[in-house]
Amino acid sequence: MPGTAADSPGLLINHPRRYELFSSLALPLVRRRLFERLAERSGVRPGDRVLDIGCGTGALTLAVAAAVSPGGSVLGVDPSEPMVEHARRLAARRGASASFALGTAQELDAADGSFDAVVTSFAVHHVRADRRERAFAEMFRVLRPGGRLLVADFRGPAGRHRGMIAAAGFTGLARGRELPFAHWITATRP
Repeated sequence: MPGTAADSPGLLINHPRRYELFSSLALPLVRRRLFERLAERSGVRPGDRVLDIGCGTGALTLAVAAAVSPGGSVLGVDPSEPMVEHARRLAARRGASASFALGTAQELDAADGSFDAVVTSFAVHHVRADRRERAFAEMFRVLRPGGRLLVADFRGPAGRHRGMIAAAGFTGLARGRELPFAHWITATRP
């Protein structure tokens, strides 16, 4: 029986090559540097275990994988099977310490406190509005105490995320931007 709109995790992007082409055209010469800066902003360190939610084709996942090496690992999750498969192939070609799995932000298949950091870029606005609070609660749950959160999104969505991040229990919220359109929020699980 096909799923209903109520069962949907949100807006899915199922065409990784088109997405990559669009991103490259929209952000010529700065795309890779943007994700490197977001990885730096997240505060990840060598040896950290990191979860990238809504990883898409793995751009942030791969930047974080470089930052947590040696000894660290990154798991990228996305609800789109074509995006996950594309990210797996890309990581394998680059020899990155990253793995990928199907999953949604609001139902993470991970134990409580199992990650040092959770990152997400340009993905939360794709989660259905009525499930975003649950997504931030899940991010809080899978972080260890003292774990760090980085949420990057477009300006409008990033502003709306701030209240939900605080309501999930995160503290030490800070915000800023990379480029005119990429706004970020960092926070900590106490």
